[in-house]
Amino acid sequence: MGSLFLVKRLFLFFSLVSFLQGEEVFFNGQDLTGWNAQDMSYWSVEKGAIVGTKGTQKIIGNQFLWYQEKVQDFRLTLQVKQVPFAANAGIQFRSKPLVNRSALGYQADIGKGWWGALYHEHGRRILAKSKDIKGQHLKVEQWNQYEILAVGHRIWLAINGKITVALHDPIGELDGQIALQIHGGMPQEVIYSDLTLERNPKVEGWGMNESQLNTLLKTAPKGFINPPKK
Repeated sequence: MGSLFLVKRLFLFFSLVSFLQGEEVFFNGQDLTGWNAQDMSYWSVEKGAIVGTKGTQKIIGNQFLWYQEKVQDFRLTLQVKQVPFAANAGIQFRSKPLVNRSALGYQADIGKGWWGALYHEHGRRILAKSKDIKGQHLKVEQWNQYEILAVGHRIWLAINGKITVALHDPIGELDGQIALQIHGGMPQEVIYSDLTLERNPKVEGWGMNESQLNTLLKTAPKGFINPPKK
């Protein structure tokens, strides 16, 4: 009990220090301190990573693990591994939980035909399809680096160092929570590792400065683009 209490206190201390410096250690690699879900039976920590699964059982409804603190402008970098490839998952951001265990807000999508797309969960649905339609830069059922850069109404997504979405969304949310998802349906396992959150980041990356990144931006539709069935 004493050692667990110490770990949690140290996590809170280093999170505060990192927050003041801009980069936030928001997953301690030991347990789910700072995170919550309406059904925690789907979530665990194994080998320093967050695992979402129900083993061989089907996933009952969409399941979300929520980071308790809100974010506004941020850069999120993490590694994701999903098995099987045919399943679906995602990373919510600037989102909020709903009473029926669902979510409202942006989702950086994961799954066959969905990796690198920007979805608006329980809202306007798909906002931008991935530029890498054929998944040429995707490692099937292996580790893939996912990056999300959100500053003001501008959002960039990247998979394995390749930008898949660059969107200007004038009517989109500017703050909210981050959540990890496992989609309802077939049995699956999604592993989220090496999570790094930077608040108020510079608009740069992928070998480009802010001006260059801005030239990639497309304006989001007010409604939605009809996606394939999820």
